[in-house]
Amino acid sequence: MAIRLVLFDLDDTLCDHSASFRLRVQRALRTIPADRLTLPPQAVVEAALAQPSHTWEGLEHVLARAGVTDAVLLERAFTVYASDRFYGLELFPDSLPVVRALQGRLLTGLVTNGPSDIQRAKLERLGIERLFPIVVISEEVGVAKPDPAIFAHALALAGVRPEEALYVGDHPLNDVVGARRAGLVSVWCNRFGREWNGEGAPPLVVCSLWELYRMVERWASGDASEPRPDGILGLG
Repeated sequence: MAIRLVLFDLDDTLCDHSASFRLRVQRALRTIPADRLTLPPQAVVEAALAQPSHTWEGLEHVLARAGVTDAVLLERAFTVYASDRFYGLELFPDSLPVVRALQGRLLTGLVTNGPSDIQRAKLERLGIERLFPIVVISEEVGVAKPDPAIFAHALALAGVRPEEALYVGDHPLNDVVGARRAGLVSVWCNRFGREWNGEGAPPLVVCSLWELYRMVERWASGDASEPRPDGILGLG
């Protein structure tokens, strides 16, 4: 069955959330005297990036490991960290051209986890608040990835069946496994060359959205068979 809908994750798929978080952590660390850290500043940055979620709570946990528990120092760092939650946030160079190219032949949409006000403001900051006809934000629908229900909600808005939809995202569980469980074709967008740590093996992997575009082009031209709903390429 032909693909009719391509759904995208937002953070670290369309926009470089990790780079923005890195910059915010670096700014916050500049408020803390180096002699108050038991770890080198760069080690603190990398440890914060390795946290399961890129939040102040994660950074605060890392700072505690680095010997920073003083309330005054933490408040000063938090003030700078929170002063611009989208500091340095940009779209990846391939995001806008690929989405627009795909929109010439397919339906497109966005499925993202997070608070509504933050994610809506992020879309506006990036200039893509009107790019997608379908936008599903976890807080607005009361369910979050990897729950199959959030993908089902997007499918219902588009009026397509799961096997007619492709979902691309960077998170092994929330994006790849979640979409797969919902019956969509799942594609892992591995921009940073990370090791796969999800459930089973990633059926389809791209390192850029242009790779995704070329994949869809091959399917449309008949040079490659359409993927099965489990995300594994058919043999013809």
